[in-house]
Amino acid sequence: MIKKSRFVLAVGASLALGVSTLAFADGASDNTAFVDGSVKPAKLDKKKYKPINLFSGVRTQTNVTGAQSNPASEYISYPKNVKFDFGAGDVCTTLPPSGSTPQQARDACPPSSYLGSGSAEVQRPGLPPISDVVVSVFRGPDKKGIQLHTASPQLLGAAPTVLGSIVKSNAGSKYGYALSVPHAPETGALMISEFNATITKKSKAVLARCKSKNMTFQRKVTYADGSSETAETTQKCKRK
Repeated sequence: MIKKSRFVLAVGASLALGVSTLAFADGASDNTAFVDGSVKPAKLDKKKYKPINLFSGVRTQTNVTGAQSNPASEYISYPKNVKFDFGAGDVCTTLPPSGSTPQQARDACPPSSYLGSGSAEVQRPGLPPISDVVVSVFRGPDKKGIQLHTASPQLLGAAPTVLGSIVKSNAGSKYGYALSVPHAPETGALMISEFNATITKKSKAVLARCKSKNMTFQRKVTYADGSSETAETTQKCKRK
């Protein structure tokens, strides 16, 4: 009888632990966040800032069930070697609505407000991913604003324009500026698994030097349930 009681207690404790684990699962536990970042050219002057191509992006790995906790905000910190020129190019205040094509977006904005392009992927529960999302980057709607226009033949009007702004990073001394996206798109059962873009050297909007040989990019993502996690990646630069 004693052995049986101990067995029942052990099973009960195991079940309680399992329920507790399920109850405390959150976005930061269920998802794995990554950040991508690089500058080209990687060979730069030690003191003088020069225009560069700046690539940055986020990736999130998870089991998309339709009930997962999606990112609610993003904060991408850039290396201290990198700075933004807020006077390079015009501001676009007339982006067309969701469902517009990349060309329609460019036609609606001043040519110099266009900063570059990229791509995105959206995961769906039980279905193949949507991988045809084109990202177009525009300055606006104010001087320090960044508008990430998305277009997809599959998503159509459900493809949003993501609004962000360039701010001073609060992530520490390794970083200079950051892209703050306080309101990530509400995607419901879907999950944005990849999102990236390159701001081109031609736009002259981003400059860099190689005072420090390590360029670290950091992502802080906060999920809809309030949990958060950070990810980093580092690129080395060479001095001319």
